[in-house]
Amino acid sequence: MLNLQITDLTPLVAFWLAFSRWLAVIFQMPLFDNVSIPVTVKVLATLVITYAFFPMIQNQLYLDIQHVGAQSFWYLTIFNVLIGLIIGFFVKSIMSIFISAGALITQQIGFNALHYFDPNAGGQVGPFEKLIEWTVLMMILTSGALIPMFKGVVNSFSSVHVYNLGKMAHSPEFFMTMFKAFFISALMLSTPMIFINVVINAVMGIVSRAVPQMNVIAVSFAVNIGLGLLVFVTGSDEFFQTCFRIYTEKLGAWFQFLS
Repeated sequence: MLNLQITDLTPLVAFWLAFSRWLAVIFQMPLFDNVSIPVTVKVLATLVITYAFFPMIQNQLYLDIQHVGAQSFWYLTIFNVLIGLIIGFFVKSIMSIFISAGALITQQIGFNALHYFDPNAGGQVGPFEKLIEWTVLMMILTSGALIPMFKGVVNSFSSVHVYNLGKMAHSPEFFMTMFKAFFISALMLSTPMIFINVVINAVMGIVSRAVPQMNVIAVSFAVNIGLGLLVFVTGSDEFFQTCFRIYTEKLGAWFQFLS
């Protein structure tokens, strides 16, 4: 009969703390936040990632354990889960730039015109939101842009401790600045479509005055969709390159703030 006895709980507690922070991050990462991925896969992937990075972060976790004591197991667990949730939420929030830009483009082109006539219609996700989100996601995964994110999470173990949490007291200004930048970025990405829509509405206003018998609303829907798709396809290369640059810049600013 095999008897196992743990003589030192500190490494085990440290591994659990690392796992709890990584798990909170992984559950919000792009691709892993998809509900179609089983929870078991997410947990196993987190175990592998934690095991891979644990030798690099265990000394930093020992400092937290020594500061509050191994008896404060649940306090340390809650602390690491909260830090992981904050890190993962902010990384996920960066993706909202492109979803918001897609929503604006969908509305400007006219694919959401049903909501103007049927307020009870459900809030379906438009085609551009999904197209932009998955295209940017594939660019991130295939280009290795997630490597800085893993590096940033690893660095957070050495920069965010229980005993120096007060240094983040200036975070409200940072978050206000960053979320303002998110809004401006989404607006900037959708600016060509907004401009085209304004021009079309102005032209249709002139046409309605010149030719009153024309059904301007029906014509404007067709013109909006056709011209909007043409503009988006023409500028898609620059659009997605800008999306990728925005993602890497915002991600770098976030982890630089943590460090």
